[in-house]
Amino acid sequence: MDVTVNTDKTFRTGIIGLTERVSNDLYLETGVYSLWSRDTADPVETGKAPGNNMYGTHPFYMGKATNGWFGVFANNAAAQDWWITNDKETGDVNLKTIATGGTGDLYIMTADTPNAVTKLYHTIIGTPVLVPQWALGWNQCRWGYNSTEELEAVVGNYSASGLPLDTQWSDIDYLKDYRDFTYDMDGSFKGLPDFVNGLHDKNMHWIPIMDAGVAVRNNPQQDGKEYVAFKDGVAEEIFIKDQAGDVMLGQVWPVDAAFPDYFNSKTQDWWSKWLSNFHNQVPFDGLWEDMNEASNFCNGVCYKSQLASSPVKNLLPYVPTMRNLETKSLPLDSVHTNN
Repeated sequence: MDVTVNTDKTFRTGIIGLTERVSNDLYLETGVYSLWSRDTADPVETGKAPGNNMYGTHPFYMGKATNGWFGVFANNAAAQDWWITNDKETGDVNLKTIATGGTGDLYIMTADTPNAVTKLYHTIIGTPVLVPQWALGWNQCRWGYNSTEELEAVVGNYSASGLPLDTQWSDIDYLKDYRDFTYDMDGSFKGLPDFVNGLHDKNMHWIPIMDAGVAVRNNPQQDGKEYVAFKDGVAEEIFIKDQAGDVMLGQVWPVDAAFPDYFNSKTQDWWSKWLSNFHNQVPFDGLWEDMNEASNFCNGVCYKSQLASSPVKNLLPYVPTMRNLETKSLPLDSVHTNN
């Protein structure tokens, strides 16, 4: 796509958007801006290659025209670069975008104010979930609380010091063998449900982490238990696959991991089923969804046996971000439902 939009130079030449990115200016200066979800720690945008793309991908931009505001949503999930050239004498902004593929649905909207344009945008993508009031209070979280007793001590120290605390969070430490929808009930986190109920008695809340990478556990574990949630997902065929039709294996905290495929209509039911099962054990108040870019400790395939015969990354005539798109992510050859 190659378009030129005219902005009100007396207000500010340029557009805002094409997020997610970290910058000290809402407006995008002349440069290149990459969109491709990547698990990386907040790189500061420079407008220069290689791309400083990060977790979110939102191909939407807006600007001030001479008689109101406009917004453009280029609905394409493929990796993409946006080359922007600002002409500050005329107010013209030229945008060239190059993507690896996909069908680009283009939505154009106009309104009197930026807030009104934003409302129109949300009629397309849906509205945000209203944040509960308690979530705006003081939340305590870090990796390394290794037992229920440590969590109790943290909450107790807040109380003893006369400091307010609304919500206590737990990182992956509470999980049993890094298995989603579980907790170490016979070990360090025995008594976790009582701890959470105690928080509720004080009008406080608990939020656990839940990783997108589901532990691959085909056999009974050291505790003698099957990882039923994973085996259920395999039976329902709700995980992303390789080109041979096997579960595509990434690697995160549990080492081998599988990733739910939300193009599959059964995946939401599977996710809800096992979250409800966990909630019946430990009544959590919210979730910390992590590593759903999808994040992978391998650069593409983890095992050569899953390498495509002709990897698509080698066939791209242009590579957005100007770096390996599979770095710390799943291979581009991963297969979703209905191919």
